[in-house]
Amino acid sequence: MRIFLQAMFHKRSVLVLFFYIALSFVLMGLNDAAALRGIRLVLLQGIALLHAVKEKIEVIQITAEENRMLRQENFRLKLTNQKLREALLENARLRRMLNIKKGYPYPLVAARVIGNGVEEGVRSLILNVGETDSVFKNYPVICADGLVGKIIVTTPHQSIAQVLMDHNSLVSARLQRSREVGVIAWSGNSWLELLYIPKNISVETGELVITSGLSKIYPPGLKIGVVTDIRENEYEFFKEIRVQPAVRYNALEEVFVIRRPQAQLMEIQTGE
Repeated sequence: MRIFLQAMFHKRSVLVLFFYIALSFVLMGLNDAAALRGIRLVLLQGIALLHAVKEKIEVIQITAEENRMLRQENFRLKLTNQKLREALLENARLRRMLNIKKGYPYPLVAARVIGNGVEEGVRSLILNVGETDSVFKNYPVICADGLVGKIIVTTPHQSIAQVLMDHNSLVSARLQRSREVGVIAWSGNSWLELLYIPKNISVETGELVITSGLSKIYPPGLKIGVVTDIRENEYEFFKEIRVQPAVRYNALEEVFVIRRPQAQLMEIQTGE
């Protein structure tokens, strides 16, 4: 429709010319004054109509161009707003991480998650730091919410971190209130399991689970999660304890790798 109107607008001069030529032939064949007055009236009405159509076409063209420019501006503003929102959220995350770094007793290497590991049977994250950043195998990985996992593979500029939600991950853990020590393992679902807690130990829902400090890899006191469910089987010696992870692994973007003292480096690299 717009193309049609534009074509009509560009050809209006030709149409007006033909109209006047045809009108001239008609006038040459008429001598009646009343007829001439009628033709003049029709002519004036026709010119007024053509003028109105011309103005309408111009208004449509101007409106269409303004709408196009407004749509472009609206799209640009939406992109700008989205970028500002992302920058605000990133700023909040980095502030939380900065607060952790200031109060942490070990040196921390800031890292960005750049992908998910592709090794079959291992749930892991790819980080943008490696050996040139003094990051090595079995170094712990944390975020503002708690323990993420540990480094399992390093290259000069990248590394792979195994997360707690992996069948091969086992962490020595402690119940914060009772101080009882057990082992954190992945359940295969959306929660972790705290193993080897005897039935005679009092455990409450909402109790915090932290790293025990008995491991050569993980320092003590790192938040692992919160107890959400406790069950007992009369034929078992230990409680069944579900733990909600403190970290949302699918939402991780920035993490820290803990650099342990150099004296512990050889111990750490040989295992937990």
